Amino acid sequence: MIELTAEIPFLWRLGAESSEGYCSVSMVVPSPPEMSVKDLTIETSVVSLSSDSTRSEKEETLEWNQDDISLFLKLVNQKRLNRKQPMSDTVRIDLTDPNIIDIIHIVAAAGFGVAFTSYGLLNKSDAYFPVHSCEIGALASLNTVIGFKPCIVVDIEDDDVVCVLLEDIDVCATDEYDRLTRHDLLLVKSGDMLHPEFAEDKAKPESAILH
Repeated sequence: MIELTAEIPFLWRLGAESSEGYCSVSMVVPSPPEMSVKDLTIETSVVSLSSDSTRSEKEETLEWNQDDISLFLKLVNQKRLNRKQPMSDTVRIDLTDPNIIDIIHIVAAAGFGVAFTSYGLLNKSDAYFPVHSCEIGALASLNTVIGFKPCIVVDIEDDDVVCVLLEDIDVCATDEYDRLTRHDLLLVKSGDMLHPEFAEDKAKPESAILH
């Protein structure tokens, strides 16, 4: 269990992944100098495309910026609210918790991932599905060609929205991509964002009556 304070920085470590300029992304929490334990490293599935070919040839460490921290705290607090846990001024997190590790993947994707276009992936907006007004960090749904898929909004600029996919999308039929996977970035329009309940996988109660 780690208590977030200004004295414990969160870091990104970019490691050489390929000769084409791709870097693997890991999160690092430095161990205090007075402790003998090693730094905590959490590998992510995110691969970053470096703008500078020389940067991809050697390891690089970056401190989390304010956008990273803000998105991380929003998602952590959402998990707390969903679990009906009390909110406090100090954030205590368990970096072995799968939910926290998933949030780290989302933040890494938002900061370093390359967004795919949604051309051919989404069904056209339908009046039966009212548009969902979202903010950064919000959970939403996308009406894809293979069904509703959940996502997290990580950037908004005018009518453009960048979101992190929370499920794989098998899109071979579109001839655009072979497959988009969990934690890939997708660029969509604000009119494509739907309420998160559309993508929820909940069993219908046996007592429910169909009209």
